[in-house]
Amino acid sequence: MYTLKTNNNLISKSIISLSLLLASSSALAATEYPENPVLRPLTLTDGTIAIGGALGWGEESDDSRVALGLDAAYGLTDDLTLGLGGLTYRLLARPSNGTGLELAVGLGVRGFQESTVNGDSVGYGADLNGKYVFNKDIAMTFDLGYIKWDEEKLGNKDEYRYGIGLQANVAKAWTASVNYTYRDLKYFQQDDAHEVNVGLNYAYSKQTDIGMFAGYSSFDALENGYKLDNSFDRVAGVYATYRF
Repeated sequence: MYTLKTNNNLISKSIISLSLLLASSSALAATEYPENPVLRPLTLTDGTIAIGGALGWGEESDDSRVALGLDAAYGLTDDLTLGLGGLTYRLLARPSNGTGLELAVGLGVRGFQESTVNGDSVGYGADLNGKYVFNKDIAMTFDLGYIKWDEEKLGNKDEYRYGIGLQANVAKAWTASVNYTYRDLKYFQQDDAHEVNVGLNYAYSKQTDIGMFAGYSSFDALENGYKLDNSFDRVAGVYATYRF
């Protein structure tokens, strides 16, 4: 869904960071894939398909609306996953999905913004994603990313993202997560922005996860010359993922 960790559309970002990271960050066969989200790796295994959707309600300025997000991903190999947002390649795996460090790199579309006057803007980016599993109940995540915003009429813009997060099992089949991202903005009206996302995932089965999420972003679409269609200051919703 997505991919994932990243996007000015917080609905899509929440799907990526919660549904993929918690639910389908890697979907192995039922006999190989940990049901525990803390132990799940960062890429889909060979031949696995993950699909999901999220329904959210968000606000920005005085505008509020309901949004639907959909995503899908396919494991080309155990270490290479193709999603709607791009490719993810695992550089370092944890043996038998146990404890320790795991690293992956990603490349693809990282966001989209619309402007009535200045035309559309598409963000193309690359990132390094990591996960360190301390034990079966707690793991830390992090990501470093660069995005080139390709502007239709204005000069292109650059963005650097730095994120850190935590996953923790709080009860049987229930996993909580929190993620913080600092956005270093170049040639925007804003110099930087902050994002916080929290979520609660329920592992209904080895194939299915359901959950809820909430998020906040200080990125101001109007101040930066964009429409409100693809951004939220505050968002909350529910999601589901299925792997086969």
